[in-house]
Amino acid sequence: MKKILLAILVITCGSASIAQGVFSLGPKIGYNSNTITDNLDSVQSSIKNSFQVGAFIRLGKKVYFQPEANYQVVTSTLNQGAGLSASSQDLTVQSLKIPALIGVKLVSKPGFNMRIMAGPAYTFILNKKLDPENMSELWPIQSADDIKNSLWSVQMGAGIDVLFMTLDVRYELGIDNMYNGESNLQMKNNMFNVSLGVKLF
Repeated sequence: MKKILLAILVITCGSASIAQGVFSLGPKIGYNSNTITDNLDSVQSSIKNSFQVGAFIRLGKKVYFQPEANYQVVTSTLNQGAGLSASSQDLTVQSLKIPALIGVKLVSKPGFNMRIMAGPAYTFILNKKLDPENMSELWPIQSADDIKNSLWSVQMGAGIDVLFMTLDVRYELGIDNMYNGESNLQMKNNMFNVSLGVKLF
C-alpha cells in the first residue's frame, strides 16, 4: 500500500512539474558547420558541414539546466603546401557529445519562450578515420591514434520555443588540443550549430 501511495505521489508531483513547465524532454536533430584551427601556417582547414541527432532534458522554469546526448559526424579537410607539393587529408570523426548547459528564459509566455544558454560540453570520440591514411613523414598526422579520444569544449547560444517545438542556435569553442602526436601541432575544433527539437513533455 505504501508503494502504491508513493507511486501516486511521484506521478502527481511529476505531472504538476510538467504542467508548470519546469521539466521537458525530447529528441532533436541539428546542422553543424565546423572548422579546425591550428597553429601551423602550412596547414589549412576548410569549413565542412555535418549533422547531429540526439535528445535533451530541460529542468527549471526561469533558470534551467539542460543536459543533452548528441551523436554527430564531423569531417574536415586538412591542406598543406601548394602546387605540385600540395598534400591533403580528410579527417572524419564520429562522436558522442554531452553538453551540460545553464540557461535563462528572457521571455516566458504560454506557448512561447526566448532563451540564452552556455556551458561545457564533453566529446567522447567513437571512431576516427583518415583518408588517405599514409602521408609523407613531414605530415603531422600519421595515424588515427594522433587524434585524442575525448575533448572538452564550451557552448553558448540562444533559443526559442514555440508550442512544442524548440530551436537552438549555438557556437562551440574548442578548448582541448585534438592532436595527440609527436609534433607541436595544436588543433581545435570550432563549430556553429542549429538544432530543432520536439518537447514530448
